[in-house]
Amino acid sequence: MALKALQSKKIILLSILGLIGFVLYLYFYVGIGNFVNVVKQANIYFYASAFAAFVAASLFSALTWHSLLANLYVKTSIRRTVILTWAGYFLDATLPDPGWSGDITKSYMLSKKADESAGKIVASVVGQKIISMAVTIFLLMAGFTLLAFSYVVPLEVVAFFALIVALSFTSFLIVYFLSASAKSTRTLLNKFLIPVLSFFLRSRFNKVHFRDEAEKFLNTFHEGVSALKAEKKALAGPVAYYLLSVTLDIAVVFFVFASIGFPIPLDRVLIVYALTGTLGSVGVAFVGLTEIVMTTLYQVLLIPLAVSFSVTLLTRVITLWFKLIVGYVTFHLADFSLSRS
Repeated sequence: MALKALQSKKIILLSILGLIGFVLYLYFYVGIGNFVNVVKQANIYFYASAFAAFVAASLFSALTWHSLLANLYVKTSIRRTVILTWAGYFLDATLPDPGWSGDITKSYMLSKKADESAGKIVASVVGQKIISMAVTIFLLMAGFTLLAFSYVVPLEVVAFFALIVALSFTSFLIVYFLSASAKSTRTLLNKFLIPVLSFFLRSRFNKVHFRDEAEKFLNTFHEGVSALKAEKKALAGPVAYYLLSVTLDIAVVFFVFASIGFPIPLDRVLIVYALTGTLGSVGVAFVGLTEIVMTTLYQVLLIPLAVSFSVTLLTRVITLWFKLIVGYVTFHLADFSLSRS
């Protein structure tokens, strides 16, 4: 299928290069012996609790989407939204983009299985994205404030954090504005997308048919967004589910620290979570880079190097590799189900 073509050789190459860089960082900067000494003391009970917290966080993320779909009267089961949420995780973990590949994938798969308008489904996904971006910006601002006023940190770290805050806020404004403004999306369609497709596809591109179908989709999409905005009380459920998801995501880090017997203050977890959790949303969460940023930031917050690296690796086993494996299985499960429909 076309979805499988998204897994390109460039993605595999980026992952390999990132892993090589991460291994070199371990060997030359951290020391394998220091890492092993910390990890071998890990408490299995607390580490298993971290896995459980991550699975629970994914469930509440799926419930956020399911609740938004219900607000738009799109009928689908919680089981299906959970499977498609994990399928989306797989694409998010493998494609270096600004966090939209998984959303596009689960929207496409659900629209093919559900007897509903694709515009409504995309509106629900964008609604979830806006909620997540708003929460992320709040956490980023809180983390940035804690970092700037509670710790003595290098200027370049503060500058990097400020850059991520600015990028996140800009992304939020763009997504919100395009979702709210039907005129802007139609302008993009007619002044940018159609001319570009016409240029590259030439005679193979049916401009009239494409414009008609795109405008039907945009009409339904904006109707869905308007419906979500109009029923503000109905948004309480999705927002509550998402906040629970974020809380459990943060709990993953606490359980990992607990597993190696290292007490960690809440403010330090929030600072690191806010920054590294945003890297994916702005398209720079490559394998290796995120791990190095996490380790470095923990060090800046006065956590020993061996502990910083160990916690980072143990956390990424859950939030990247476990997500990648389970997401791969559910992606193909959803893909197989789609091919049989």
